[in-house]
Amino acid sequence: MKRHHRSLSLALALVLPPAAWAAPVKPPLLGSWLYGTLSSIQYYDRTTNNWMDASGASEIVTFTADGHYERTRLLSLTTYSCTSKLFIYEKGTVKIAGNQLTYQPQEGVNKGYTCTPSNSWSTARVNPETWTFRFERNSNGQDVLVMRGKESELHYGRYQR
Repeated sequence: MKRHHRSLSLALALVLPPAAWAAPVKPPLLGSWLYGTLSSIQYYDRTTNNWMDASGASEIVTFTADGHYERTRLLSLTTYSCTSKLFIYEKGTVKIAGNQLTYQPQEGVNKGYTCTPSNSWSTARVNPETWTFRFERNSNGQDVLVMRGKESELHYGRYQR
């Protein structure tokens, strides 16, 4: 009987869709959050007398009540005459255990270039990530989502579309 139970568990694990992995998302995490700023406007560099691409980083992440998420990240970095860009889009399920949140992408794209669009790359591979999170209040009394990863701590404000 024990052997049959183990086989049934294994069969169910192989058949259940990844959505079964999703954990319900509750307030205040529920909804959309914005980290960073990234100007879409170029600036004039008086040192080189050229128009340059702006630098910065931005992320928008939306958590839904059924345990799904959608996440868009953009990084643009200009050093002298070299502009590099990174764009990552993903969506999938999220697992929440205490103050830990794990993104489990089900689809996505990871693409960018270094110094020139002709030096570009693209992949559909987006890796799972685990972060710890907490909430703070800003000086206006609004929620701030603080996410800590292995090498960074990011502060997100509410994003209104």
